[in-house]
Amino acid sequence: MGFNGARAIFWPRIVWESGENDTVKTYKLNTVTYGTTSAPYLATRVLHQLVKDEGQCFPLAATDFYMDDVLTGGDSLEEVRELQIQFIRLLARAGMELHKWRTNASNLRSNISEEKEYSFSCSSETKALGILWDHLTDCFSFKVLPGPQNTKRAVLSNIARIFDPLGLLGPVITVAKIFLQRLWKLKIDWNDSLPEREAEEWERFLNSLHSINQLCIPRHVLCEFPEKLEVHGFADASDRAYGAVVYLKSSAGERNCVRLLCSKSRVAPLKSISVPKLELCADLLLAQLVKRVLCAIKLEIKDIYFWSDSTIVLARIQHEPWELKTFVANRIAAIQELTKKEQ
Repeated sequence: MGFNGARAIFWPRIVWESGENDTVKTYKLNTVTYGTTSAPYLATRVLHQLVKDEGQCFPLAATDFYMDDVLTGGDSLEEVRELQIQFIRLLARAGMELHKWRTNASNLRSNISEEKEYSFSCSSETKALGILWDHLTDCFSFKVLPGPQNTKRAVLSNIARIFDPLGLLGPVITVAKIFLQRLWKLKIDWNDSLPEREAEEWERFLNSLHSINQLCIPRHVLCEFPEKLEVHGFADASDRAYGAVVYLKSSAGERNCVRLLCSKSRVAPLKSISVPKLELCADLLLAQLVKRVLCAIKLEIKDIYFWSDSTIVLARIQHEPWELKTFVANRIAAIQELTKKEQ
């Protein structure tokens, strides 16, 4: 990708000498160079600026960029084709082309030239937002390869390897984070070997971690021709962690389909907090998560339900925030702002 007005920008330079007696020449690159430290940021920043400048002309293509990739879809082949056209034209405004197309619609592949189509013969899997997606089964999966070391640094490294933006593996990662928190309490240095008890527990966890590779999570979350959509959110807490999970229920006649959308979890802080307060934190986390989900899925939701088994929190939500103590009042006020009493 080239730029106009290159004089005002400090471009990378190449010093070139053809021979021993030749004058050294200095060349300035007038394109974005791959492999530099700033290259990932520049790729993302250019796309954001392009959407800002030209997105109003291509509304369908202006909202589904993630970093320097595009992940999108539609309810019909015609809608997806229109998306494809808008993406191509939007990027053409900046002199760019999309490469490595991937689709689960065989009819759409005829519009993609062979040199631009991602190699379907090598594998049916590709990464989408860091998650493996199989276009044949239309399912998400994970590939986890834990390291063998048993130091605190290795524990953190193994936890960080599990990239799970939707929280589909929340229960697994939360267990690992609770274990890491215990290592902090024991004041173990980064490169020290774990104590025998903790080392055995971590080894059992790593051995069970391979089961994640067998998971297959459907990408499609709606039943066929849905007539009614509901969002159901659940929140819960213990003395060690709290979390929230959101499901989408679609109905068509007597047919019902319930699918997991996403989840969020947090480890309880080192400072001791009562379980009712952690339940309150979980309910606030749920309210925030549902708000993000509703903005992201862009579907007409008929009903929204929030579920909690904490009678203390449910009673407090009925009070005015000014009647409560600061910790509780701040969170109750936020929950009341994000939700309705009938939900």
